[in-house]
Order: sequence, then C-alpha cells, then structure tokens
Amino acid sequence: MTRSDRRLAGLACLLMGLGLVVAQPAAAEPRRLEVELSQRFDQLDSGFSNWQGQRLELQSTRPDAPTWYGAATRDRRYGERDEGVELGAALPLDADWVLQPEAGRTFGADFLPRWYADLRLQRRLPHGLVGALSLRRTEYEASRVDRLALGMERYWGPWRAGYTLNVSDVSSAGTPVGHALALDHYYGERSVIGLRASLGREEEGLPGGEVVTSEVTAVALRGRHWWRPDWALSWEVGTLSQGDLYDRHGVQLGIRHAF
Repeated sequence: MTRSDRRLAGLACLLMGLGLVVAQPAAAEPRRLEVELSQRFDQLDSGFSNWQGQRLELQSTRPDAPTWYGAATRDRRYGERDEGVELGAALPLDADWVLQPEAGRTFGADFLPRWYADLRLQRRLPHGLVGALSLRRTEYEASRVDRLALGMERYWGPWRAGYTLNVSDVSSAGTPVGHALALDHYYGERSVIGLRASLGREEEGLPGGEVVTSEVTAVALRGRHWWRPDWALSWEVGTLSQGDLYDRHGVQLGIRHAF
C-alpha cells in the first residue's frame, strides 16, 4: 500500500488497496519512483502447512498526475505455489474525482484466482470525507466472485479513519457480506502506522480452484517508516480466524527504496 502524504494538507485523492494516498501540494513536484521487496510468513493450525509469500512492487507518482503501480507475486500455500502479476493506475479526473482501474493475472492458479479486474471510483466530499465505490470480478478455476464495495473515509489532521462494506456474489458459495475498518496515523514526511480489522463472511480460494465462504474475524497492525528520504521499512503483524477452517497468524517485512 503506497503513500505520498503531505501530512494530509489538502485532499487525499486516493487510498486504495495498496493504501495509496495522493495529496495536493502547494507547488509542482517531480515524479517519484518507489520499489519495494517484501516477504511474508503465516502460521496456520488445523493441520495446514504454513504459508509464505514474496512481492516485488513498483509505483510511480507525481501530485496532480496519474499514479502507476504494479507487482510481481509468488505465494506458497497448501503445498502448492502460485505466481502472478498485478497492474493498476490512479487517474485524477478533476479536483474531486479519481478513477482507479486494476487487474491481476496468476500463472498456474492452484489456489489463487486465475485473474481479477477491479474498477474503483472515489470522490472528495465536504468536511474531510471521501466516498468510494468499486466493482470487482475474480475468476477462479472452478468458481467466480463478483464483489461490490462501498466505502467512506474521514481525514482530520494526521489521522484517517475508514469503513468499507463488501457484498460478494460467489457462484458456488452464496452471497457473503463483510465489513472492514481502518485507522491510520501519519507522521514525519511519509511515514504511517495503522490498524485494520474485518469481520463477516468472506470467500477463500482452496487448491483446485474451489471457493468456500466462512465467518472471518481479523485484526492487523501495519506501518511504513521512512528513516531516510529514500529508504523505508514496511511491516505488518496480524491474526485471522477463517471460520472452522483455520486460524492464521502472520508477519510481513519489506524494504522500500525511492528514486
């Protein structure tokens, strides 16, 4: 989740799944390229083997201009391995509207979706509020998931709070509804620490492309600390209960460099 924050002085035009924030500064700035390499470890119970994942992310940003981002991923779960790519953009339409298309493709797709496509529209509202709507289609080997997400964010000083309602239509497993909460505190020039929580029913991909839904409760603490203008440490620790399937406890560490 990338951030280009000016201590929230002005509108944060976009906050995506990657946690991207685009602010409006007083003067034009040059385009900034950031690259991050991260490693994740997850410990599962109920007899499941532990998970591992690696990500190589790139992001190119400049205030008041389109943001471009992408990632190469490798995940190991259930004794299988999936690799994929993700590409997306944040396109300011005017001072209040941002359009964000994103798509991903997995090679092999033993447990991850074969592909997904997401379109997000975000609008600035009065009193520090930002509303968002997104539509997403995720195609697994043996199932398809369509998701509608409605979100609202509130910015004040160095803080951001957000809520998202997710309503999914799973072709083989019903219509799960989930809720996601976020609270972030920004400090320094671009550093951030945040809390994430989610509950409700969510879908989970299993080996062979099967998708199941179950009650999910999750909480995570994450952050990104820039100890130099061009170097940052990204981190996350969290726990998730996937209904009767398993409990999962994970940690992720990443190193980020800006050019």
